[in-house]
Amino acid sequence: MELQEEKQLTANQLYKQYRDDGGKLTFSEWLNREKAKGVYPLNSTISNDIIASIEKLKKEEKMNKTILGFPVSVLVITGLIIVGAVVYTKYKK
Repeated sequence: MELQEEKQLTANQLYKQYRDDGGKLTFSEWLNREKAKGVYPLNSTISNDIIASIEKLKKEEKMNKTILGFPVSVLVITGLIIVGAVVYTKYKK
């Protein structure tokens, strides 16, 4: 898989160059042809921004994990309190 970062141009700009050079394909056909060749025309700045945003979202998802709508930390604390209460009542008898 090869990323094409020609002069920091976007896929739309590369397609416009293709059309100006006499190309007849529609944008989607042209893009599919480029992908079939293993070339993915991307703007590196935009790609890096997208990758950074995805990584940020993944970190936030890890921090905000929930089970049945409750944060995991709340469920763990509640579980510890319940287990502690059960153990306390068993040993108190």
